[in-house]
Amino acid sequence: MDSTLAVGLISGTSLDGIDGALVAIAGSAQQPAVTTLATLALPYPEGLRGRLLHLAEGKPVPVAEVSALHRDVALAFADCALQLIDQAGFRCEQIACIGSHGQTVHHQPPAENAAGHTLQLGDGAWIAECTGVTTVGNFRTRDMAAGGQGAPLVPLLDYLLLRDARRDRCIQNLGGIANVTYLRAGGGPEEVIAFDTGPANLLIDGTVQIALGEPFDRGGSLALQGTVDRDCLERWLADPYFRRPPPKSTGREYFGYARARRLAEESAHLPVADRVATVSELTVRSIERAYRDFLPRLPEEVFLCGGGARNGYIRARLGRLLAPARVAVSDEAGIDPDFKEAIAFALLAWLRCTGAPGNLPAVTGAERAVPLGDVHPAG
Repeated sequence: MDSTLAVGLISGTSLDGIDGALVAIAGSAQQPAVTTLATLALPYPEGLRGRLLHLAEGKPVPVAEVSALHRDVALAFADCALQLIDQAGFRCEQIACIGSHGQTVHHQPPAENAAGHTLQLGDGAWIAECTGVTTVGNFRTRDMAAGGQGAPLVPLLDYLLLRDARRDRCIQNLGGIANVTYLRAGGGPEEVIAFDTGPANLLIDGTVQIALGEPFDRGGSLALQGTVDRDCLERWLADPYFRRPPPKSTGREYFGYARARRLAEESAHLPVADRVATVSELTVRSIERAYRDFLPRLPEEVFLCGGGARNGYIRARLGRLLAPARVAVSDEAGIDPDFKEAIAFALLAWLRCTGAPGNLPAVTGAERAVPLGDVHPAG
């Protein structure tokens, strides 16, 4: 089959840097075939991450700085795309489109009497101009304008590429935020259930940073050494977000560094390993509770992706709590767990350029399926 080359770019809620994926896409919008050709993880330039964290944590920032960040994030994303294309041995002229999610610095889902709003920095016009490649960005706002949460968007990739005719599957992303996609065996797109279950790495990383000055709990090694404090855990699990039915989405505004500081204060009497074990258990138990409360039944298979997929504590605990479901990493299903979201935005850009919808209304709560993203043509 003839294929189209596309690049996907994203920086998640942890603000660690930019993930890029170069893929070849063939087939139709209803049944695409996606082959990953190259990937690249590029840290943010020195100073840029700190500026972004300052904004994302809700601290006062002049409008001029927001405007400058919109440009500077785009330049960093363009650099990632150029490096990725070059390292893969291609030329920019061979790439049909770039899908850039940008960097979320604020995401407010709709409330009872107010429409939602969201802000991803990284102006697609700069990326298109720097690379000479048609760029699609600002994916979330159209879904919100149609009454949706603007999130999650990656479940469309899960449905198109990872559904199974015989087995119920969950695709569990473990980025800064944890989100699940439930794919009923043989089900259609209107039967997909997907939502943010709550925190994944944000609170774990924040706990480790506050206690030790380290960026994260590598491999879950600290959590594996600790003991869960049941009193703290039960208090934290009482958070109203966990009881709210889907569609729902959340982010750093709710489960960010400010929340990590509060949990650190509440658990300051515990040894560090116990604090990390307890906050890691919060991630695990909130996922399990979401499965039992909001899915029609437990799946037969769970595929993990995102940075937390390599966390030995989280993986082992989910395996026990969700038994007899098989819990594995998504590369066993053919999708790189570290770059699935970048792959998804390459696919979403391709769909936008073909005129196909990019959201799943059953997932986001939008009134209808709509094309997602603002297009900045090459040249």
